[in-house]
Amino acid sequence: MRKYIVTAVLVVFSVITIGTYYIQASQETLPNYKLTTVQGDASLVEGIALHGNYMSKDSVFGIERAYITTNGTDYPDEKLTISQRLNGRPVKTQLDKWVDQHRQFMRGKNNLAGFYENQDILAYVNGTVDKQQSNDPSAKKNAKLSISVLNKKKDSTQEIRSDINVDHDVSDIFVQNVQLVDHQLVAMVSLNHSAKGNVSEPHIIRINLTTKEITNEPLALPGAKSEAANGDDQFVWLANQYLDHTDQWILSVSKDNHRKAYQVDVKTGQISPLAFQGHEMLLNNIMNAYGQKIYFLQKAISGKGDMGFTVISYDLVSKEYKTTLKNTNIDLSENITYVFKQDYLYIVGHKNFKGNRLYVFNLTSGNLEFEGKVVSTEAANQAEDEANMDLNYIDLGQF
Repeated sequence: MRKYIVTAVLVVFSVITIGTYYIQASQETLPNYKLTTVQGDASLVEGIALHGNYMSKDSVFGIERAYITTNGTDYPDEKLTISQRLNGRPVKTQLDKWVDQHRQFMRGKNNLAGFYENQDILAYVNGTVDKQQSNDPSAKKNAKLSISVLNKKKDSTQEIRSDINVDHDVSDIFVQNVQLVDHQLVAMVSLNHSAKGNVSEPHIIRINLTTKEITNEPLALPGAKSEAANGDDQFVWLANQYLDHTDQWILSVSKDNHRKAYQVDVKTGQISPLAFQGHEMLLNNIMNAYGQKIYFLQKAISGKGDMGFTVISYDLVSKEYKTTLKNTNIDLSENITYVFKQDYLYIVGHKNFKGNRLYVFNLTSGNLEFEGKVVSTEAANQAEDEANMDLNYIDLGQF
C-alpha cells in the first residue's frame, strides 16, 4: 500500500511541476525583434535572416534560438513537432525554391553543392560509399555515383548510375561543385579517408550526358596527399561559392598546419599553384572566390588592439592585388559573423560595438551600402532585451 502512495505522490508532484512550468511559460512572451534600416539600400537584406540566441537568466525560457528578419522574430523551438523545428528557418533557400518548382525531381536531394542549373536543365550529382569494413589495405570498397538531369522544357528526367571502386579507408564522398562543359557535367568531389587519419582527397568526375560515360580523375595536387597514413590530417576547401558557374576552381589545402592554394581549370583539369608572392600571409585568409577574383579578409592591428578589418582582392587574370575595402570603425577584437554573397560582404557586429548591427559592403566599390540594427519592439524592456540577444549567423538562404 505504501508503494502505491509513494507512486501517487510522485505522479502528482510531476503534474504540478510540469503544469507550473507551462503556466509560467504561457504568461511570458518572448521579445520580438526586427532588423531595421539605419541607412542604405534595404533591398539588400530582403529575404535574409540573422540567426542567434536569446538568453535571459530570469526567464523560464533560458536560451532560445531565434531568427530575425525585417518582419520580426521566429523562435523555432516553440514549434510543437520535430519537422517544424527542422524547418523553422524563415528564409527560403534555393533548395526550397526548387522543391516548390520541381517537387518530384527534388525528392531525396539535399546537397546544394551537388546541383547545376541553367535555363535548360537542372542537374544533381551525388555519391555514396558502402559501410563494409576491411583490414586489408589492398581491398576496394564499392561506391555509387547517381546523376539526375531534369530537362525543364520537356519536363523529363534522365538518370545515370555507376558503380566505382574506392580504397578501403574511404568513408564518404562529398560533391563540392558541379559545372557544365561541352555537354559534360564536371563535378569536384572529395573522397574522405578516415581509417588511419583524416585526409580529404580531391577528384574530378566527368559525366557525358550523351553517352552516359563516367570518368574519374584524381587531382594530383603538389604537396597534397592522396591517401592517409597514421595521424594524417588534410582538409581541402573549395573557395568558390555554391552555384558559382565558373571555369576555375580555387582550392585551399590545409595539411600539417600549413596551407597551400591551387587554381584548377575545370575544362582541362590543369593545376596551377597560387603562391601569392610577397603576400604569403594571405594563404590563411582566403574567404571567398567569385568570378575572376579571390577575396581575403584580415584583421587590422593597432596599438589599442584589433580594430577594423581589410579586404584584399587578387585578380586571377591580371595577377594584381587591390585593397577593395578598409574599415576602422568595426571592432573585430571579439568574434564576428560574416558571409560573402557574390561581390558583397555581409558582416554583423556584436555587443562590443553599437549592439547587433548588420553591415553590407560592396566589394567592387568598397562602399557601405547598407547598415541595419536589430531592435526589440518591446519598449518597456528594450535595452535589456537587446543585451540578451547574441547573433552568430547570417542566413542568406544560400545553403
